[in-house]
Amino acid sequence: MDRNKQNDTVNEQMAKVGMATRVLQGLGLTVLNISGIGERPLIQIHPGRGCQQLQSGYTKHILRDGRRVTERVSFVSDCQVRWEERA
Repeated sequence: MDRNKQNDTVNEQMAKVGMATRVLQGLGLTVLNISGIGERPLIQIHPGRGCQQLQSGYTKHILRDGRRVTERVSFVSDCQVRWEERA
């Protein structure tokens, strides 16, 4: 049977997302959204105390609705994990 490489990629990424989700859950964090399957998975989380345990990949300051917001990104199991903190 001929293997579908795209499906293999998606299955590998879903496994990484599952592992990352378990790590985040273990830190007491809530997953809000998962996107980008087929590329590099992006997991959006609700900020919480467990974010302190995540190694920061990068930080960006943005204005949203007239308020300054700090967007942080970390990498867990080869997935981007993103959350926002109000400044």
